[in-house]
Amino acid sequence: MIKRNNISFIIPLLFISITFVLLLNVPHAEAKRPVIIRLVVPAAAGDPLTEKDEELARRFNSRVNGEYKIQVFPGESLAKIPEYFDAVRVGAIEMADVAWGVYAGLDPRLSLIETPFLFNNIEAGIAASKRLLPLHDKILQERFNAKALGLINFSGIELLSSKPITSLEDWKGMLVGAISPTMANMIKELGGSPVTVMWTDLYTSLQKGIIDGAANGTHGSIENGLTDVCTDICYFFGAAAWNGYTINLDLWKKMPPNIQQILLEEVDRAVDWMHKKLLQYEVDDIKILKKRGLNIHIISDSEREKWRQKLQNYQERQLSSMGEFGIKVKEIVDDVNSKYPYSVKTIKEE
Repeated sequence: MIKRNNISFIIPLLFISITFVLLLNVPHAEAKRPVIIRLVVPAAAGDPLTEKDEELARRFNSRVNGEYKIQVFPGESLAKIPEYFDAVRVGAIEMADVAWGVYAGLDPRLSLIETPFLFNNIEAGIAASKRLLPLHDKILQERFNAKALGLINFSGIELLSSKPITSLEDWKGMLVGAISPTMANMIKELGGSPVTVMWTDLYTSLQKGIIDGAANGTHGSIENGLTDVCTDICYFFGAAAWNGYTINLDLWKKMPPNIQQILLEEVDRAVDWMHKKLLQYEVDDIKILKKRGLNIHIISDSEREKWRQKLQNYQERQLSSMGEFGIKVKEIVDDVNSKYPYSVKTIKEE
């Protein structure tokens, strides 16, 4: 027979036991999964441009405690390059690191900073990059449902070709690959015949003789093997080349402020790292081109001025056609150019 005081002791024990059994049978809640941010970059795996984004992702992921996770997709492994911009707009891709000028057909302001002979050199472009970012951010947010995170000046557009180009007369009859509408205008005004070619197709187009030359950055040309299908390179800093980071605006607005700040910091860090790397490439690339046997032609101040004059009317039309945006860009350009005048490159003998 159970005594009353024993019953009062057993009942709480039974309640605890039953509760414990019930808890064991309740499915454990799954750990919260991170929000995935797919970052596309046109460069191939192993390229320094891709490596900088992989490092950006590693740093960002380590700081956000599993709430978000950036995954990098190089080349066209996730989407074709012409699709990048619109994919970010609709959220099919969350983030992109790509040249905005490629998409100037959607809004000509996207390629204004690629206007030929607008910047004197890479130093001027780097100095302008962070000041130009908020101007582009406004366009991207208003028109393309995207947030501009960073802007990289990828040095200048030079000319790789199958014959020497040292004067305006040499441009005549040249079929030159143009990777953007702005580059096409530059080639045309200088006397050549532009051929629209996606930068990923420049190698095969040169190899097959479809084009005689390509307006492209020197380091990108080295990385993509264009030096194997060209004999000459002409240095004249025809235009500044740019890449920009964008993220889908809806995703950006959902991010907590601290996560937004971390992303901005890490993109800024990637931009600074790339700029330092590109300044070093300015020195190293000439050495590499020389070792690979290319004929290097460095345009003099006086000859380049003739080329610049050919594009002056086009440059003025571009700036004036874009209203307040053009005015603000011109103010920044004039300021940085006054601090970094154009100078002729030299080839050091070793």
